[in-house]
Amino acid sequence: MSHLNLFVNKKEKTVSLRNDKIAAQIRECFSFALIRGDFPLLPNHEEESKLPCPITLTHVNLSKDLRNATIFFMPLGGTKKIESLRFFELQTHHFKELMAKKMKLKFIPNIIFKFDNSFDYSDRISKLLMKTPEKQ
Repeated sequence: MSHLNLFVNKKEKTVSLRNDKIAAQIRECFSFALIRGDFPLLPNHEEESKLPCPITLTHVNLSKDLRNATIFFMPLGGTKKIESLRFFELQTHHFKELMAKKMKLKFIPNIIFKFDNSFDYSDRISKLLMKTPEKQ
């Protein structure tokens, strides 16, 4: 985490700490929206407007100027990734409205949704580490 780096000047440390707090608030806001499930059904996209499966929001990356937020997510079980991404893309406007109501920011950041591949990567690494080397 950026706020643990002791060799950063004080101004950068303050900015990154603020970004971390706002990123946590954004993640909390989205998590509550996913738990409640109060998403509008969009015309011509009724089926895609529904949450396809349970979702885990892993983390939020904010740009330094707080204009862009990248939200990383993973569907539980690792299935229905494309359907989940489509759902988030369709509901982006709704999420931005929720953020505007819940958070007091000068600008509501642009939202970008991405898959979090860190789980797949960590599984691959653990499988590689579990392989025992052949005895010679």
